[in-house]
Amino acid sequence: MQTLHLQHSAAHRNTQDCSCSHQPASSINVPRTTPSLKTLKQLQGRQLGTTRHVVAHAVATEDEEDLIQFQGREKWYEAKFCADDAPDWNPAVFLRKEQNTPGLQTVVLEIEISRDRVPIRNAYKHVGQQASVRVNSGMDRSLSVCSAPFPLLKIKEALYKVRGDLYAGAMKLHEDTLSTTAELELLVDEKDGEEIWNLTEGDSIEVGPFRGTGMNLRSPIQGMFAYPTLVLFCEGKAGIAAAKALIEATPDSGGLNFPLRQDVRMYYRAPNQEAFCFQNLYSKWEQDHRCKVITSTRSTFMDMFDDDDTLMYEPALTAAVIMTGDDEEAEKAALEVCKEAEITEIARQTQEMPATDYLTVVQKDMTGDFTTKLPDKKK
Repeated sequence: MQTLHLQHSAAHRNTQDCSCSHQPASSINVPRTTPSLKTLKQLQGRQLGTTRHVVAHAVATEDEEDLIQFQGREKWYEAKFCADDAPDWNPAVFLRKEQNTPGLQTVVLEIEISRDRVPIRNAYKHVGQQASVRVNSGMDRSLSVCSAPFPLLKIKEALYKVRGDLYAGAMKLHEDTLSTTAELELLVDEKDGEEIWNLTEGDSIEVGPFRGTGMNLRSPIQGMFAYPTLVLFCEGKAGIAAAKALIEATPDSGGLNFPLRQDVRMYYRAPNQEAFCFQNLYSKWEQDHRCKVITSTRSTFMDMFDDDDTLMYEPALTAAVIMTGDDEEAEKAALEVCKEAEITEIARQTQEMPATDYLTVVQKDMTGDFTTKLPDKKK
């Protein structure tokens, strides 16, 4: 039935096309037509008793192009890492800024964090990394980040999408990249650049790959039962920025599970009372994260530790985190306290995570045979 209908339609079309001829329609030599792929699917579906489903599908896609003949369709199935061909710099939006001290302010940006648009090698993953920011196509600035790395729940939808899973009966189609934004807090001073200090809503902002690998916290210090007591030593702009990010970090974003520790204390030094950052957050940190902040403008780390009569600790069950930025003298003073207190498990801001070698994908041939390799290292 279907074949005869097709031949009749073909004959009818040829009759219309040859209407200028004086020969009768019955004498026209009708060429034999080859059924299309869609027609073969319809015939096969009728033989298998699934005519209703196949015909409905054929009607729905009658005006669509044959995807099998789509040029470049084989690239849809190429194995590659997510956002591997995405640009390194992404636009950001200025949200607000807040004055913390006479010389420091917090700048809040809305940035792109979707793994579908930002490759993992460029993302903010660990406490202590520096943000690369460019304003109005100016100089690249390296700024201290004072917000915690983004939890995986924020990019959950994008992570599922980049897996490329297909359900039964689905067809691989092109999909637009998924966008996910989040707030990034930066602690800046006037030395970071005039355009950063005077940032306003009308400025064009770009955020590039985050610099550094962050603090190396992948050590026994992660064990909240092995080290129920934590003491933090903090000083300087880079130190308090990393301290805020660490305190507010969740376990899946590089945090140390402060709320589940028995006792967490931070000894924070500054030259004067006005120089202490985030003073309005100290009570919140103690209530939500169980981190008590002890400040001093005159005493050394040693004096602050010795004068804290409320701290009850066991050296073998206590770990220390030193966040003093590049201030070698302050770090040395904190290490002296650890030595005197017999605290051996120590994490320092100057000790970063080992560098990660990210794989790249190279196609061998057009049969879908792919291989991965390490990027070429510069000599």
